[in-house]
Amino acid sequence: MNPHGLNPLQSFADAKLQRDSPVPSRRMAEIHASSGGTFTAEEWQTIDRLAQGVPLPEGPNAMLPVAQLYTRDVPGLRPPPGKDLLQILWCPLDNAESMPETTVVWRSAADVTDILAAPPEPAAVEYGCDYVPVPCTVEPECIVEYPNSGDLRVHGGEPLEQVRRWAVQHAGVDVPDGLEVEAGFEHFDELCVAPGWKVGGHIRWGLTDPFPQPCPTCGTETEPLLTIASTEWDGATRSWIPYEDQALEAGTAIGPGVTIARGYNMILRVCPASPDHPHIQLMQ
Repeated sequence: MNPHGLNPLQSFADAKLQRDSPVPSRRMAEIHASSGGTFTAEEWQTIDRLAQGVPLPEGPNAMLPVAQLYTRDVPGLRPPPGKDLLQILWCPLDNAESMPETTVVWRSAADVTDILAAPPEPAAVEYGCDYVPVPCTVEPECIVEYPNSGDLRVHGGEPLEQVRRWAVQHAGVDVPDGLEVEAGFEHFDELCVAPGWKVGGHIRWGLTDPFPQPCPTCGTETEPLLTIASTEWDGATRSWIPYEDQALEAGTAIGPGVTIARGYNMILRVCPASPDHPHIQLMQ
């Protein structure tokens, strides 16, 4: 039994195979064949092997590198004294919250002298390639964000009233309390919080309403460190597409290509009082 979840597991090599050259599941292959489709004997062998999966390893299972950021490239990072390199790794298996468990490591780049040619490979990963990132480089861009309507409702005050007046003007009608979304708040939300992978910034709430997430050690309210996104944008956030990517066809893969619980984001939150305090994971 897999204590991490109910999903089957597969080898790291097979996950990379599915990532780079998608292979249908056994059921989808049978449906395709019943409709007149064909597979070679070698392709059926691959389909059958993937369907069998692999057992949960008895010993340690290597974590996968997810992000490596230098403070020289990302001004929004706030490292501990003497550190200038942030590394994020995660377990390639689901935890109880349908997310991979993450590790946040701050290092000094000058101290990293014994560099591995290739990171250790896990013995087993979650079935599919959702947690096996596509290797890519980072091109950071500084942007300005604003809290979305969920955050504004929590904090209230003049900023909320200003946006409500904008929503009323946009809709052309008076808006009762609680109906701001129908009045145009949805357009405001499209503009205020950037989608995709990012350091810091605001949270695109949606799976839940905003709620406090205090540091489990000292009680200080945590802040977003990194958003790990399933997509860089979608149909509702196309205004955030960088100019150099706007010519891409719809559905073109871009970025690390990971998926959090069928398309959500995972936000890593840290304590501003001390980088030694444990971080928090949030799904939205």
